[in-house]
Amino acid sequence: MYNYYSEEEVEILREGGKKLAWIMNELEKFLKVGLEVDEIENKARELIKEVGAVAATVGYTPRGASFPFPSAVCTSINDGIAHGISKDNSRKLKSGDVVSLDIVIKYKGLFVDVCRTYPVGEVSKKDLKLIATARETTNAAIAAARVGNTTEDIGRAAEKTAREFGFDTIKELGGHGVGRKIHSEPFIPNAPNLNVPVVKIKEGMVLAIEPIVSAGD
Repeated sequence: MYNYYSEEEVEILREGGKKLAWIMNELEKFLKVGLEVDEIENKARELIKEVGAVAATVGYTPRGASFPFPSAVCTSINDGIAHGISKDNSRKLKSGDVVSLDIVIKYKGLFVDVCRTYPVGEVSKKDLKLIATARETTNAAIAAARVGNTTEDIGRAAEKTAREFGFDTIKELGGHGVGRKIHSEPFIPNAPNLNVPVVKIKEGMVLAIEPIVSAGD
């Protein structure tokens, strides 16, 4: 049911993760007021090609979806929680926007996945705190991902950290296994007590840990 990975595969994933981190850093520098979302898509595709990877979400049809996903990057703005379509999206970024970029690449046959959130222009103090809290929450969730702990421990750490800063986590979405597939078991909740399977973390698992932090409903 769950995928386990050899040290050789983990090294490929680490290498792919470093390349994806570089892509994200380049996109952060690229973001500016007035930029069309479709330009983010084009830039992401260019950078993914440059590192010798494949844009994994283009043409991917997740369970329950009615059509293949068309974008290399999910661009979600302000109250858009996740999975915003970037391709042929003429929306322009405004000063004060909070922009989340979520990318999965396939590198040497394995998938790596990351989402980061950035401010555009002059962003309110509350929104800057939200972004900082999301990073703190992700770090806490990663710290809880240890052999012998459970997926519930990850969700508990995420929710606890977000609430300490006056925010909360989105419960309907969460993390997942990753590596040989874009999405695989186990589901990783962003809070405890959600009536989802609780899975013990074992050596060799590869997890995409993705807390989503919200300022409201």
